[in-house]
Amino acid sequence: MRSISKHTAALLIAGYATLAHAGFPEEPVKRFAAAQGAKIQPPIPGFLSVVKGSEVFFVRDDFSVLNTGNVINLRTKQNLTQALERANRPTIDVAQLNLKDAIRFGNGSRKLYVFSDPDCPYCRRLDGELTELKDVTIYIFPFPLAQLRPNAHGVSEAVWCQPDRAAAWTKYQDLARDGFSGPPLDADPEADYKKRSARLISSWHDYLHSRHQPDQPTCDNPIAHNLSFGEKWNISGVPALVFEDGTLVPGLMPTARIEAQLTQSHANLAASK
Repeated sequence: MRSISKHTAALLIAGYATLAHAGFPEEPVKRFAAAQGAKIQPPIPGFLSVVKGSEVFFVRDDFSVLNTGNVINLRTKQNLTQALERANRPTIDVAQLNLKDAIRFGNGSRKLYVFSDPDCPYCRRLDGELTELKDVTIYIFPFPLAQLRPNAHGVSEAVWCQPDRAAAWTKYQDLARDGFSGPPLDADPEADYKKRSARLISSWHDYLHSRHQPDQPTCDNPIAHNLSFGEKWNISGVPALVFEDGTLVPGLMPTARIEAQLTQSHANLAASK
């Protein structure tokens, strides 16, 4: 089941408050700022689809039923939710990406750009999916969300200061996997997390010391520029994948879906030339 965001909640409140049919697209926007910019359509009898950013859900026109999962047209076998997601995916002008601000992996003919936080567990899982891809060059843009993970900015800068940034990024991810695996270090989940984080940072410092570096190497880095780029293009979470044709897909994706989108985006780019 998909989680319901604050935007969805605002739209539902608006729906129950107005119980308007013809006025549905206008009334929520008028009464609730969170509904601004939502794309509302009647794709199937009795239901409205609501698309806001990467979120898609369906609501019955009398506001008695909400569906935040996959809606399948059994006649055509079409997944209406996925079709709306694909049709309304945000895009980025990849020409504005500065590849000097990224860590490069691979040397394939296809390109994939990933905004990633070194301490994000979903980014870590995505790294595992990315290693399964073939014929692709991957650019990792360090994108630490320090308000969520306080150590992420320092780790990102330290990685950037290494002679081999790709090796350093991979090493930190390996240390993190080890640090957050195994039996609990404490019965209390919050205390367990703090102990594991401390163990990870200690292991990372050992790695830096083995290379005759301080706990926190500093150097000129693109982190502020990457965060500014993300703000400009509404990249608010990680991981965020940008494909060659500019398609932006937020969140963790399995290898098969990444491969399918790589193929589609590469074909789209070739067709546009």
